[in-house]
Amino acid sequence: MAAMTPTQAPPLGDLYVYVTDLCNCSCKHCWIVPTELAGRRSAEHFLSPDTFAAAVLEALPLGLRSVKWTGGEPTIHPDFGALLRIQKAHDLRGRLETNGLEVTPDLARLLGECGVKHVSVSLDGSSPATHDAIRGVRGAHHRALLGVRNLVAAGFKPQLIMSLMAENVGELEDLLALAAEVGAGSVKLNIVQPTLRGEAMHSSGAALSVAAFLGLNRRLDELRSRYTFPIFFDVPLVFRPLKQLMAGDGCSICGIKTILGLLADGSYALCGIGENLPELVFGKAGAGELGRIWRESPALLQIRDGLPAKLKGVCGRCLLKSMCLGSCVAQNYYRSHDLLGAFWFCEQAEEAGLFPESRLIPHRD
Repeated sequence: MAAMTPTQAPPLGDLYVYVTDLCNCSCKHCWIVPTELAGRRSAEHFLSPDTFAAAVLEALPLGLRSVKWTGGEPTIHPDFGALLRIQKAHDLRGRLETNGLEVTPDLARLLGECGVKHVSVSLDGSSPATHDAIRGVRGAHHRALLGVRNLVAAGFKPQLIMSLMAENVGELEDLLALAAEVGAGSVKLNIVQPTLRGEAMHSSGAALSVAAFLGLNRRLDELRSRYTFPIFFDVPLVFRPLKQLMAGDGCSICGIKTILGLLADGSYALCGIGENLPELVFGKAGAGELGRIWRESPALLQIRDGLPAKLKGVCGRCLLKSMCLGSCVAQNYYRSHDLLGAFWFCEQAEEAGLFPESRLIPHRD
């Protein structure tokens, strides 16, 4: 593959907006590790509406069409409404990732009015004891479900996200039943990544093994048959059945070539991992530099030139690499300091003899 020149940059279709580096939870598995809220309300912890407006104006000529609101916890922003109204003013589609604790009826209505089309709410257990222990906040389960019900009343069909681990996997079936009861539109099952707090979980055995995830993956067809809503499983594409790949059911991939992160301090970054890896921060919003950053940043050029052809390890030999693109570039870089490194899950699967040989590029003599 010839190196992509700056003028061949793809559209910047999506800004991942990390509106604050604070959170009102302290989750055991968090891959960003925001500062705990604990009374901190000073302005430096929150993206200013003026900075966001400047970023939007810089990104629109590059193709901006949508915004993903995330954090930290985006709903604790003291002027989240102003950010949403900027989204609406530019007719951008919005998505929100939240723990649900601060989703009031008024906020739920405002989300819909401002063009947010999809909301994901984290719920890591069917029981209050499990969810609250994972989130580190007493009463979090009750408040999250109240937020979900507020969203449903406002016309949303929110997605519930469960990060699977040894502590909660036994509650999966009860959580699916709870999702049906509250009116969720889908459920997504996440793998705990070995990043930051997730590293400690993997080291201690609190995270599920690759073998356990693949065993659960084989059970999902039966579980899906019980519900009318989709159940997505964040296992790499190579482990998904052919019929699911052909149908496109749950086969989402990271749009790494067409997204950019905007951090709470106004910095552009690869994504939220830039809060912990400063080498993946590229500049500041409002300086008029986004066009140059998007076209010329060495890290972004390496991703465009190298994915998928220059992926390394088992990912480089995978027949699905053009679809998967290494699964999560940020995670791969955190682990190996290589933007083209292999995904840890697939490496461990290969080491354990669990990677499907039929989906590897045959060796040539």
